[in-house]
Amino acid sequence: MQKTILTILSTNYAGSHFLSLLLGSNSRSKHLGEVKVLRIPNPEGEHPGEQGLELVRGKVLEGIGPENIDQVYDLVFSRLDPSVRVLVDASKKPRWAERFLHRRDLDLKYVHLIRDPRAIVRRDLMRSRFFRQLRRRWWVFRDLPELRASIFFAPEPLVWTYVWLQRNWAITRFLEQHRLAHTLVTYRDLAMNPAAEVARLMEFCGLTFEPAQLEYWNFDHVGTQKRGYQWVKERKQSNHIDLRWRTELPEAVQRRIAADPHVNRYLSRIGVRITDEGLTRAPA
Repeated sequence: MQKTILTILSTNYAGSHFLSLLLGSNSRSKHLGEVKVLRIPNPEGEHPGEQGLELVRGKVLEGIGPENIDQVYDLVFSRLDPSVRVLVDASKKPRWAERFLHRRDLDLKYVHLIRDPRAIVRRDLMRSRFFRQLRRRWWVFRDLPELRASIFFAPEPLVWTYVWLQRNWAITRFLEQHRLAHTLVTYRDLAMNPAAEVARLMEFCGLTFEPAQLEYWNFDHVGTQKRGYQWVKERKQSNHIDLRWRTELPEAVQRRIAADPHVNRYLSRIGVRITDEGLTRAPA
């Protein structure tokens, strides 16, 4: 039976590791986290280039590096029980996923995980630096023609809003241009109703949902994990939703983002709407 690679595509801080751990705790799937970090030499088992990530190699990922990264999926499958049919790769970037489009022997499937721009803007404003912001303005100018006349004069919160838009548009274009098998999930829907969303995604992968996989902390995982989210495992609660943006992002900024015509045009195109708790696929 053909093996499946399920790749999660998203911006940073959208919940990709949370989703990957949930999906990879099935008896016939395996969480690998951000596989792309293995392309960089990493002798100490921890990848310094990705902030907040811890890499657990175990026997499954042992010896995989830049010299054999293009065979990563074959090597992993060869080291797992034959009953494992799905590898979950949370590398997030279309450029990484594009590297494996030629693999006709694998069933390539994709999940577009999207989080509310207000949550992402809150994080970006915390890390904002002048030259970093200037570089992102250029990215938006390059990739979103409709914003070229205004992006270099836009206030900082809107800059990060349009960076969110540019990155998600890149995912949408990648999926559509290559006509890839994909589905979409929002962070809000996943966090508030993980059982329903995980069951839907497991069906998309061709597997049967196992309720035990919601308690992903009960399983031993290899691959990358977030060091800063150990408290989630300690709380043993899979339906926690992070809404810090509602109190830490100024209300005027929240309203401006929620009303932005470019943001709403894109959300309408992909079948998502904005609510007080984040983005949802549910109809109004």
